[in-house]
Amino acid sequence: MTLHPALQATHPDFHALFPPGAAPEQLGSGHTWTEGPTYVPARQRVIYSDVRQNRTWAYTDAGQLLEELNPSDYQNGHTLDAQGRLIACSHGARALLRQEHDGRWTTLATHFEGGRLNSPNDVALHPDGSLWFTDPTYGLDKPEEGGRGEPMEIPGRWVFRLSPDGTLTAPIRDRHKPNGLAFASPDTLLLADTGENPGTYRYRVTPHGEATLEGLHFTVSPGKTDGLRLDEQGRIWSSAADGVHVLTPDGQPLGRVLFPETVSNVAFGGPDGTTLFVTASSGFWRVPTTTRALTL
Repeated sequence: MTLHPALQATHPDFHALFPPGAAPEQLGSGHTWTEGPTYVPARQRVIYSDVRQNRTWAYTDAGQLLEELNPSDYQNGHTLDAQGRLIACSHGARALLRQEHDGRWTTLATHFEGGRLNSPNDVALHPDGSLWFTDPTYGLDKPEEGGRGEPMEIPGRWVFRLSPDGTLTAPIRDRHKPNGLAFASPDTLLLADTGENPGTYRYRVTPHGEATLEGLHFTVSPGKTDGLRLDEQGRIWSSAADGVHVLTPDGQPLGRVLFPETVSNVAFGGPDGTTLFVTASSGFWRVPTTTRALTL
């Protein structure tokens, strides 16, 4: 099969990941910094953020692009909880939030050991129902992402775990700027760091919610991994400066999907789950694939 020029194979297995004629298709434009795509089956739409315009948007299965929240309190990353409710990282509120089925918002976490969180960035659901989220300081440092000159109130940029009973812990404290994260298995977390030593690191996770660094799992070039997702075969779909890089479960390159802007994040969704939604700077895109999101 001949691939579209935007689909650049490094390994022959890359070809099988796309149906004939697959190509990136732009669905939204005119944004400033898109982020956090997550498909919400109950609402038949994918939600994504324009962090710097302080809005979120929805693209429906019917093909409508709709403004979701304006203002959004500088929401960034999203995921679904075990009940299918939307979870949001809010720079402006310095909080992790949950949208109830009736549309109301519930605040899940704002403080740790007496100090306010920095600016929750991205979030992932563990099979045990806990929510793991990163807390760098982008929403404090950058006025365009909600920063108001407020100081850090906790002594680090950590990865937090919110247990199903509401207990908040900080199992990962050794990263510089923790960013995107995804579970490869119940006991393996992949965590992107966009700080001084950029790369995606692998952590061993225990049933008690502890995490131990195992090492650097992969890097991308050009650019850095911001957001990432895994497909049903454990392949890694990572953002990069030139597009989406696809890697084997152990981090070896299979190919890349090229975009004209820096990609921030990705998510699988759509009616049959095989559409890859991509947030790329000022744009929002989709690419048809032959795979779906990993289910743990």
